[in-house]
Amino acid sequence: MTWGRRSPQDRPRRRRLSGFSGRRGQAARAGEDPGFPDDDEQRTEGLVGDLAELNRDIKLHPADAYAISSRGQVYLAIGRYDEALADLGRAIELDASDAWAISARGRALGEMGRFDEALADLGRAVELAPDDPLVFSARGETYRLMGRFDEALADLGHAIELYPEYAWAISTCGQIHEEMERYDEALTDHNRAVELAPDDAFVICARAETCRLMGRLDEALADFNRAIEIASDYAWAIGSRGQAYLAMGRLDEALADLDRAIHIDPDVDWTISTRGQVYLAMGRYDQALADLNLAIELDPSDAEAIGSRGQAYRLLGREEEALADFTRAIELDPGYTPSEG
Repeated sequence: MTWGRRSPQDRPRRRRLSGFSGRRGQAARAGEDPGFPDDDEQRTEGLVGDLAELNRDIKLHPADAYAISSRGQVYLAIGRYDEALADLGRAIELDASDAWAISARGRALGEMGRFDEALADLGRAVELAPDDPLVFSARGETYRLMGRFDEALADLGHAIELYPEYAWAISTCGQIHEEMERYDEALTDHNRAVELAPDDAFVICARAETCRLMGRLDEALADFNRAIEIASDYAWAIGSRGQAYLAMGRLDEALADLDRAIHIDPDVDWTISTRGQVYLAMGRYDQALADLNLAIELDPSDAEAIGSRGQAYRLLGREEEALADFTRAIELDPGYTPSEG
């Protein structure tokens, strides 16, 4: 089979807004690089500790806008968006001029796909804090999620003007250039980000992804290995290394990485779909079909997963189901071409 074509799961959609929240957000406001956590498990434990401390503070001081806003940002960082919105809304009621709380609510709304509301909040935050790079970065990230790449680059570029060593923003510009298939520009951005933050697993992994999509697999593998050395349970890096191993034909190593990534984070469609592709390449068609069915349940619009399931059906002799999947994949992505088994 052919595995080199850029597919929906190749898009850099795994990393979201964790770098804006909590102590790292405070660091950026103090003029330091907020960076990204070195280890997902370590970061989660720290946030849980923050949450317990904030709960105690709010119980003692129920009208403390700063504590309520901070707890909302912790909820945002761990993906508990409804609770984040409740806290951030309450904080804004208490202090309508708190750009940080308004920006955080905008980020939560963006993560929930409520983009018009997100942009309204983020626009207000920019008005209140026109010299805060984090506010511009937040709006830029929301524009990225919406596919409005030129506006995303403009906001991120302004954030970088305000804070030239902002490695996260530079790396995110690289991801946008990657999504625009401007790979040389993406690699330039990533190289700069890694130069600024050489021990940051996120920026290293982001560069690895671009190298992988450019077919520079040895360089990609070296970066993935480094990212995982820094952050041993970094599911994005582990799953993406599995994709690189698949492209290199190193199927056993690909399967081991994807098993591990799915164990760490079992609800990510692209890792499950990629493992299904590995099973296809190994001739384990029933297992491939099970994974691809699950991936499609998680993301019914993933043309690559649907097309791969079509391949599994075809190889199992289920021609009508294969044809239906190939037809659906082409409807979703007119550029999709079934690979040869």
